[in-house]
Amino acid sequence: MNKSADSETRDSALETTEKLAKYLARCGIAARRKCEDYIRAGWVRVDGVIVDTPETRIKAGVQRVEFRGKEVTPQAESLYIMIHKPKGILVTNQSSRETGSTVFDLIDGVPGRLFSVGRLDRDTTGLLILTNDGALAQKLAHPSSEKEKEYLVEFDRPVNAGHLKKLERGVLLDDGVSRFKAVKRTNSQELEVILTEGRKRQIRRTFKAIDLPVKELHRQRIGKLTLGKLKVGEWRKLSKNEVAMLLE
Repeated sequence: MNKSADSETRDSALETTEKLAKYLARCGIAARRKCEDYIRAGWVRVDGVIVDTPETRIKAGVQRVEFRGKEVTPQAESLYIMIHKPKGILVTNQSSRETGSTVFDLIDGVPGRLFSVGRLDRDTTGLLILTNDGALAQKLAHPSSEKEKEYLVEFDRPVNAGHLKKLERGVLLDDGVSRFKAVKRTNSQELEVILTEGRKRQIRRTFKAIDLPVKELHRQRIGKLTLGKLKVGEWRKLSKNEVAMLLE
């Protein structure tokens, strides 16, 4: 049976529009879910009118979209950057009053706004991905992606069999049981752990709960990506093959 004329018209209209939250993500404002929060907060105008419904559909390139009073347009090039995060640097878009710098201050000569795929706390070092691709950031950050993240964890005291047994059983935290996908001893005071989820400060909280406070924490792998020869504080753009690896 053929579609009715009204149905064809409706489908054609949907093909030429996109959801407002998705459009904002393409503009590099934030990941799509965060953009939905911004819309609900009333920070977005379409053709001069505040829109607070994330599902609102717009015509890109036809309608004017403003975020907090400034017009926004999609960034011409999707950027994917790997950075070796130093210790003592925040992963936030806002400058720290204490340190005066964030991980974004280390990126020079990159146009447009970037945001991080997940986060590392101030004292954690290692591999971090920055991008203006909201869709990719949301995909990688979502627990359903099950993307492996490998960390090297150093302690002030030896790790004993009791600690390892507790980790194997799972450690109860205030937001649920914490389990690592894999745990490997590298020396008496150091472990490699693999996570596929990413609750806030999960590794530090897990080890603190078994009386094994973390001295140093370093992320050395995301999926198949490693830092390679990238030195602390350095960054580089990912190749097309490396972006494809992230999406596997």
